[in-house]
Amino acid sequence: MHEQDFNLLEGRSITLPELGREIENITGRQIKDSTGEIKRVIAHLPNFESDTDTFVATYKLNHRNDFIDATFTAPKSERSRLKEVAVNVELISYVSRA
Repeated sequence: MHEQDFNLLEGRSITLPELGREIENITGRQIKDSTGEIKRVIAHLPNFESDTDTFVATYKLNHRNDFIDATFTAPKSERSRLKEVAVNVELISYVSRA
């Protein structure tokens, strides 16, 4: 659901609030939090030489139990400012709980 539209956002550098607005425009539904719930992804084989970390922002929709997961990368130096800085969107998935 909405994969073609989500593909247009993947690969872009965008702030999480901007991504939230784009998700609302694509789905036609309101989200509960403009930046989503952010969790860091822990790799099985961490790359200590990388200057980026991978995260998932979960945007919950107001109308039902469905949600959107947005996987993104951001510089390790910006970890404390994820809600403010542009991040690199890697993958967006719509998860239906119907």
